[in-house]
Amino acid sequence: MKTYLDTGRRAALLALSALLGMALTAGDAAAQTYDTVKERGKVIIGVQGDNPPFGFLDATGKNDGFDIEVGALFGEFLDLPVEFQVVTNQNRIAGLQTGKVDVLFATLGMSAERAQSLQYSQPYAANVMQVVAMKSMEITGPADLTGVRLGTPKGSTQDIVLTEIAPDANFLRFDDDSSTIQALLSGQVDAAGGSQFYISRLEELKPGVYEDKFPIKTNYNGAGTILGDKEWNETVNAFLDQIKENGQLADLYRKWMKLDPPEWPASLDGIPFTVE
Repeated sequence: MKTYLDTGRRAALLALSALLGMALTAGDAAAQTYDTVKERGKVIIGVQGDNPPFGFLDATGKNDGFDIEVGALFGEFLDLPVEFQVVTNQNRIAGLQTGKVDVLFATLGMSAERAQSLQYSQPYAANVMQVVAMKSMEITGPADLTGVRLGTPKGSTQDIVLTEIAPDANFLRFDDDSSTIQALLSGQVDAAGGSQFYISRLEELKPGVYEDKFPIKTNYNGAGTILGDKEWNETVNAFLDQIKENGQLADLYRKWMKLDPPEWPASLDGIPFTVE
């Protein structure tokens, strides 16, 4: 595996060296992440700490999950140690923009709105968002959410979509997925907008009570980098190309999602995967 990683990394670094040799304008000052990471001697990756199987803290307080293992492979690709920084739905983009993290592997749903604030990579994960509630509740679509106390993580894709399609719901917004699930379990909310993994977490805590009511959206996840940083975006995409081609991403997908990876879209409306 080391030889393969070295080969892929060498090709990426040669391409990056050529690009870095090109003249940068004053407005390109932010497009220096690659140099900063190499000079620092480590890459800082923003991940979630409360959203299994993507990113969570295990019983010892160590980062674990799908995104963490993807991030570890990225460190191998760069031949650098990795520092994981836990971020929330609310602060992850700000953390990227202020330089607290170099890249986000943080269950980052891809939307045209967010694409105005950061640069997405190509997609590397997918998540079917669902409305979840007790089995006894009659909910088959957005119209049934009128007046319903509906919990969502602040700023999440499900929050954005449900605000649009169910404007008459009584929204209660929480800091993260764990808080949203706890609000559902405690009766603070009647239903929740969550990921495809909410139901398994609810089954562990209160089996046989909850079910997925209807899908909201199939959400692709991409890595996030600073807008306009062409070299760093190309580095991340070269890494994702490699782990898709060599089967490492598929292996991690089956391990953590219990699913085969989806068919990856070649494009998404309003969401560029590369810096032009």
